[in-house]
Amino acid sequence: MGKKLFTVSYDDGTEQDRRIISLMEQYGIKGTFNLSSGLFGKKSYIRLIDGRGRSAAEKDEAHPGQYVDHFILSKEEALRTYSHPNVEVASHGTHHLVQNGLSREEAREEIARDVEALSGLFGYPIVGHAFPKDSYNENVLDALRDSGVRYARRACHLQKPRDFFFDKNAFLIMPTCSQLDPFAEELLREFIAAPACKEDMVFFLWGHGYELDYGTELGSFAHLEKLFQMVSAAKDVCCVTNRELFDTENCGIKQK
Repeated sequence: MGKKLFTVSYDDGTEQDRRIISLMEQYGIKGTFNLSSGLFGKKSYIRLIDGRGRSAAEKDEAHPGQYVDHFILSKEEALRTYSHPNVEVASHGTHHLVQNGLSREEAREEIARDVEALSGLFGYPIVGHAFPKDSYNENVLDALRDSGVRYARRACHLQKPRDFFFDKNAFLIMPTCSQLDPFAEELLREFIAAPACKEDMVFFLWGHGYELDYGTELGSFAHLEKLFQMVSAAKDVCCVTNRELFDTENCGIKQK
């Protein structure tokens, strides 16, 4: 009989991740944080326009509105924050470049340097990657495989999946939904209520920590905590990191 697996994936390595990890520890959630080693300590902002975030190097008085901090943890802060038993670290590209136009050499530089730097910092092989802005090409895929990366996560928004099937042999992973999707809670209830089947079923939630400071119903820590509470209360759901999706033989089911 297959298992029902839940995992989360967060991009950019911002200060909000500390609070996410605290909630993960409280509710027994596991997941992966995707970091750009060339951007440690960088501070910028997200400007909200019609409920969607846009990057901004600084707050612009000529364009007033709501700004959310996009403060990336320093190298030292990242090591303290992500060295946690519930957390896996993965690559997000050295400088978070849009990757669909990278040459072979540029792709190797962007991928290999990040994997090497993060592996050295955290003391274990980095085997995962998340594409910035869901962008990649064949040069990027080659560079990922050459760097020993086992899986690469794409991004989805407002794309409700047909099922919870997960292909362990896949290199490209599509998440189940974003934490900002209006159907996320309903879909999670369907997943929890579904009986286990022959193959593993996966609910894969992704997002950015800064989105939880939007101050909206869905863009809030209260919303995320509600989702975590639902998973924690489910007796037959096993929480894993993204990497552990591929190795679930020793994944124990929680006993309530």
